[in-house]
Amino acid sequence: MPGAEGRADAPGGPASGMRDGAPTHPHFRIVDNYSRFMNADADTPATGAHDAVKDADRRHVFHSWSAQELIDPLAVAGARGAYFWDYEGNRYLDFSSALVYTNIGYQHPKVTAAVQEQAARLCTVAPGFAVDVRSEAARLIAERTPGDLDKIFFTNAGAEAVEHAVRMARVHTGRPKVLSAYRSYHGATSAAINLTGDARRFGNDTATAGVVHFWGPFAYRSPFYAATGAEECERALAHLEDTIVFEGPQSIAAIILETVGGAPGVLVHPDGYLAGVRELCDRHGIVFILDEVMVGFGRTGTWSPPSTGASPPTCSASPRA
Repeated sequence: MPGAEGRADAPGGPASGMRDGAPTHPHFRIVDNYSRFMNADADTPATGAHDAVKDADRRHVFHSWSAQELIDPLAVAGARGAYFWDYEGNRYLDFSSALVYTNIGYQHPKVTAAVQEQAARLCTVAPGFAVDVRSEAARLIAERTPGDLDKIFFTNAGAEAVEHAVRMARVHTGRPKVLSAYRSYHGATSAAINLTGDARRFGNDTATAGVVHFWGPFAYRSPFYAATGAEECERALAHLEDTIVFEGPQSIAAIILETVGGAPGVLVHPDGYLAGVRELCDRHGIVFILDEVMVGFGRTGTWSPPSTGASPPTCSASPRA
């Protein structure tokens, strides 16, 4: 049996996240090798566990957005803080925060303790009941949401939040169409994948989902031949207004935008753009939905990304905490 210094929970072990090293991987990569990360039962390196995990994964797990025969998922043994590690003792610095949701780190002790405490008291309850912790979570979120966004609808994932927001907009306005940008990702469910602007929608685009795409600002390769951020903003808003006019504003229920584009490449809108979209929505009675699944809850340094002068959206989809 290895001594305490070889265990994952020992000071300086994989779980501590305290050692320093030089990154070598092109993505998040190895900064350490824990040669003493052992299988405590067999007193041997955890290679057997690695092989078993990989074998079970390849036999039974269907991975999203992947050609299944072409992928080779890394077998992860554990994680803490900004690091995770594999069964061979290699530690990785996770620059992507998993899928942009571990922004306070893996296995934060306060989060772990709260989950354990709640699981011991009440694991789950039907949505029709009032529960103290859900009410308190909603109250705390409502304290931070802008304007009069005081009602919090908890969903299971980002795509579901988008689906509900769009459904609410259509019911509220009685209109069928929703506008979204080409460089965008809103989820993989039925309406959300049609709203998505990137190529992942191609295999699922029914052309009957009531979705119209438009070009948002993208100064790096401007579709409007703009030379400055101000020109890009002005021309992008003019293009959006033309789209609204020629689609018929009386047919448009909502415009959905990511406050900061995530999957397309961290696209920050030029100053004044979101405020301009808000004004167009107000003028035509269109619901303005901000998809903040990837960038809300403090990920940009504030509770919600700066809106560059825009008044609050009509609806915000921000399900990940």
